[in-house]
Amino acid sequence: MPEPLRVIPSQGAHSPYIYSPSQIQALLVAASNLPLANSLRPHTYRTLLGLLYSTGIRIGEALALSREDFQEAKQRLYIAQGKFRKARWVPLSASTSQALQQYLHKRLKIKPCSPDSPLFLNQRSRRLTPCTVNQIFRYLLGQCGICHSKLTGPRIHDLRHTFAVQRLLAWYRDGQDLNARLPWLATYMGHVDVHSTQVYLQATPELIAQVDRRFYHHYLHQVKPQGGTP
Repeated sequence: MPEPLRVIPSQGAHSPYIYSPSQIQALLVAASNLPLANSLRPHTYRTLLGLLYSTGIRIGEALALSREDFQEAKQRLYIAQGKFRKARWVPLSASTSQALQQYLHKRLKIKPCSPDSPLFLNQRSRRLTPCTVNQIFRYLLGQCGICHSKLTGPRIHDLRHTFAVQRLLAWYRDGQDLNARLPWLATYMGHVDVHSTQVYLQATPELIAQVDRRFYHHYLHQVKPQGGTP
């Protein structure tokens, strides 16, 4: 059984929103349908949101990426400007790497194209800014019928929370040792320790169901044989 999660209280903290798979799909479709259909813009936002969801990297880390930070052959990203200036490598799934390759194919038709040029461009061929991205993201939420507020969210940062929960859920389903896997997740997300990662692990109905199932099997195989029939 996994060890109890340490709860870190934070007064006035934003309550994380965990997007459902159907909501993620709706956001990606809405991004693909952004105005200026013949421009790079729809491809940029679809790829950006997909990257945030599939890797859990911070929005600031994603916007700071340059072309050379994506290594296609090794299917990984180099985060040079992580929190507290901590650099790290982020391995990518085959599907995420392929999506980035497809985006890059379109991106290279627009200057600047040097290795150190921004990976994600705005309409003026400059690096995307957080302010613009957040504004577009709120527009996409509205297009998908997801109730939101500028002050209370949901936020684009909640894609990072969603990634962490989905990763934990997948490990539960695969029967993995959560205590052994959490340090991996912490390193992947650029955290200094597991306790920072635990802040992202919000309870969802699917996650609670998996925890209950694991506890039930643990009871059947460990507790009940020792104690006998109640």
